[in-house]
Amino acid sequence: MKPTRQHLFALAAVVAALAGCATVPPPDPAAEIPHCYKTNKGRTIACTSAPVPSLNADADAKRFAPDPNAFTVFVVRRNWGDGRNFVKVHPDNGPGVETLPNTMVRLKFQPGAHAIAFEFEGKRQSIAVEGRAGDVRFVRIDGTVWSWKSSYAWASDSEASIRERALKARLVGDVTVR
Repeated sequence: MKPTRQHLFALAAVVAALAGCATVPPPDPAAEIPHCYKTNKGRTIACTSAPVPSLNADADAKRFAPDPNAFTVFVVRRNWGDGRNFVKVHPDNGPGVETLPNTMVRLKFQPGAHAIAFEFEGKRQSIAVEGRAGDVRFVRIDGTVWSWKSSYAWASDSEASIRERALKARLVGDVTVR
């Protein structure tokens, strides 16, 4: 018996339907779940211990809209040589927010001068930032990881360059500092 067009169409429909059942559904864009850093082949390297802002909040943050009542600072951690290490970001010596490679934290401060520190292996490095209500700033943590040593420092990139990196980073913390 020679297959007819109807048979081939029915077979294609069944294959397509089964393929649809095997596909993983997309994540809920409103869910606040831990974020995992993965290799380009999809292997999970490390995950945050706490839930992070939703994909909807991430998309909203990437508009970089000024808040008329706050001085906003984006702390970006995106570098080709970074590794799996957790680096905690501390606004004004407050509680830390875990970051992984290719992530960022949005900090909303009262207008004025503030300190942002990051901590790695028990050592802290700070940077001073200052701004008025409605100002938006970008700072970046530059990480280099080798098999024998890891190091982190505040980068001296232009804010425009850091903003471009922020567009490709995942929001893992959204903190209003009081």
